[in-house]
Amino acid sequence: MANRLGPKPLAAKLAVGAVAVLGAWQINAAAATASNDDDAALPTVLPEIIVTAQKLSQNLEQVPVSVGTIDGALMQQSGATGFPDLQGYLGNVTLALSPTGGDFFIRGFGTLSTNAGFEPSVATVVDGIYYGRSNFLSVFFNDDQRMEVLRGPQGTLFGKNSTAGVFNLVTRAPDANTGMGGELLLGSDQRAVRPVFNIALGEHWAARIAGNFSRDDGLLHNTDLDRPEVDTSQNTIRGRLRYTQGPAQIDLGAFYSQQWLNANNFQLIKVTAPTEALMRDYDPQFEANLDFKNSANVPSRGETHFAGANATVDYTLDGLAGIDQWKLTSVTGWAKQTLESRDIDGDFSPVPVVRDTLIKPAPYKQFSQEVRVGGHDDSILDFGHGIDFVIGAYYFDSTFVSNDQYQLEDLGAALAFLTAAEAGNPDGNPVLRLGGVPLAQTAYGLGQLVDLLQPLIDPAIGSEQVARVSLDQETSTAALFGQMEYFVFEDWSVILGGRVGHEHKKGHFTSSHEGVFIPLVAGQEDFDSTINRSENEFSPKAGLKWQPRPNANVYLTWTRGYKSGGFNALPLNPDHLEFEPERATSLELGAKARLLQGSLRVSAALFDMRFSNLQVSTFEAGNGGGAAPVFLNAASARSRGGELEINWLAPLRGLAFYGSAGYADAYYTHYPDAPACAVPSECPNTNSDGTTQDLSGRTLSNAPRWTAAAVPSFTTLVPGGALATFAVDVLYRSGRYVDVDLAPEKYQPATTELNARVVLGSRQGNWMLSLAARNLTQEKIVDQVLDEPLAPGNYAASRSDRGRVFAANLIFDI
Repeated sequence: MANRLGPKPLAAKLAVGAVAVLGAWQINAAAATASNDDDAALPTVLPEIIVTAQKLSQNLEQVPVSVGTIDGALMQQSGATGFPDLQGYLGNVTLALSPTGGDFFIRGFGTLSTNAGFEPSVATVVDGIYYGRSNFLSVFFNDDQRMEVLRGPQGTLFGKNSTAGVFNLVTRAPDANTGMGGELLLGSDQRAVRPVFNIALGEHWAARIAGNFSRDDGLLHNTDLDRPEVDTSQNTIRGRLRYTQGPAQIDLGAFYSQQWLNANNFQLIKVTAPTEALMRDYDPQFEANLDFKNSANVPSRGETHFAGANATVDYTLDGLAGIDQWKLTSVTGWAKQTLESRDIDGDFSPVPVVRDTLIKPAPYKQFSQEVRVGGHDDSILDFGHGIDFVIGAYYFDSTFVSNDQYQLEDLGAALAFLTAAEAGNPDGNPVLRLGGVPLAQTAYGLGQLVDLLQPLIDPAIGSEQVARVSLDQETSTAALFGQMEYFVFEDWSVILGGRVGHEHKKGHFTSSHEGVFIPLVAGQEDFDSTINRSENEFSPKAGLKWQPRPNANVYLTWTRGYKSGGFNALPLNPDHLEFEPERATSLELGAKARLLQGSLRVSAALFDMRFSNLQVSTFEAGNGGGAAPVFLNAASARSRGGELEINWLAPLRGLAFYGSAGYADAYYTHYPDAPACAVPSECPNTNSDGTTQDLSGRTLSNAPRWTAAAVPSFTTLVPGGALATFAVDVLYRSGRYVDVDLAPEKYQPATTELNARVVLGSRQGNWMLSLAARNLTQEKIVDQVLDEPLAPGNYAASRSDRGRVFAANLIFDI
């Protein structure tokens, strides 16, 4: 694939300026310290960053966890249109997001959303609410205070399904000032209006309403249907209401979002000569290249509606029972995600072969309740030098229903496709002939002949070739948890924590078919089955921390995490209906400090993570060579490496630098029966049976070994008293495989993205104009490459970059 991932010609539609990344701390701090003195408008000290990584408000330098943070202002200024555009600034973090799914990886571990029954290994938490589907996050990309990425298992405080880490987002809360603000974004192929209204409602009440109305011209052009694809758009409204009086604070929130796109996001990047000839019979413009075109005959449409409400109640209890500082907190959340429509062109091509369609909307609903107390006391029974603690209970339940129809669209076309695929199969017999004529030359005509004869043969084979499958899933979880940092000595603390929980899942599966070919092609079997699962979890944590001063600490922690087992949501047959839980164990050594009179912040961590029974997403071949996405358990895996982050305000006033680096050597320690490549001869580790391969010692997919970011910037005053910032950022990601079987065509070479930006804004912070250019180097980046079902040797890719793009973003607050 390397020869298809080179630079592409300049095709920018709109050039509105040059820009780059600037740490939000620079603009915010400059505005906060503005005065008539020009020098005073530029900061010399980095602002304090307060995070809630341990469910307590703490200085970033006090938290004994590897945490990457991005301020909400940087999200606005960078030209990013979604959270995936920000992944390059954080070491060892990879993510993709759409209305229909989200894929998160930290230190090489994560979960693909190829199967609707999935539960992610990276937990998604927004304003204290855990969301069981990662794509809820797409609702919240505006009016944010900060995002935090906690690396490594976080099971003690955040529960199951956080074996790889936590994505913790904090949105902006209402304040006591009445006003309006927001963003107006105009990009090369994207536009957005994001209004914000803050209303003071008397002495104790305040409300905040934020909207996101965005439109996208599309990432790809479908030459068969003559329409854009991956044109993600949304209409979102969010609201928060806050009451504060004395020791009590009540925070109520709600949201509703509609998001939609034309969903043919895969393009064929390599096909064999026989299949290429057949596809051009259906679409003369078909080509197999990694460009901004694809060709699929199914008018795939994805539409998802999101809704939710939450209530957080804090009551301060300082002094009660002799405890110096503590607070009782209740967090209640309800959310619903309904996949209203979703079609998949199962062969990614203009040939009408296979499609998967939702029979009716697929709803996911969840409810959660957490009650905890947390705080600080100066000692325990007059011994020691202070304790920070969190103790609580948690309950969660969810339901998910999915009904799919798996269909052969056109029997003649399907037969032609299978004929051409077999003729082009690199591991098949290339000289196969029918009546002395090469199969590749007979495919299209044979298919048309079958179509002509179909009225005659329908009574024997059935008029429809379909399978209807369903999953109805119920989940309930209850847990008790606690964690403390106890300063036995003035500078030394002991970290202890644990979580015990119980989960019950019930899954009801059905599969039925019409016609004789679906069982042969897809390995489908009729069945009706109910499975109950019960699991108990224990996630402990222990460690030591040396904190010689408030803005510095060195820590060593040992943690365990747990991700529950579950069910696969496309049950064509009773094989692999469920998968088992995975467990993670991590050892982490880290250090954080603010140095040079507060002008330098350094954070570093070394880690060793081990997973047992690792859950992997793959396509399990059916009896006839068809495929369905399923989760299976690998034996074991390991990741070793580290992260480094630096923020520096240089002695030259206005000059700043942000840098991050991540190294993760993530590999299978034992995986002797991994799924084989569709073309076994291309993979040297294929076992003798040809259906599996030994990946022991090989890298995990979606696991770049190196990630790095370098962001120099310069801020200065310009005539009229405004601030101007000039910055560039260089984002590097080493090569990685993007599918579990590690076939050579599924390797994404290393990429180096170059962004640039200019930001103009008032010193008071009431307006700002960001002119940004992203991916100036036009790197071609794919986040997934799959085998074309039923056609070994053909490959389809999902592209994640948009080429070179430009954006202007006006940010205001009045």
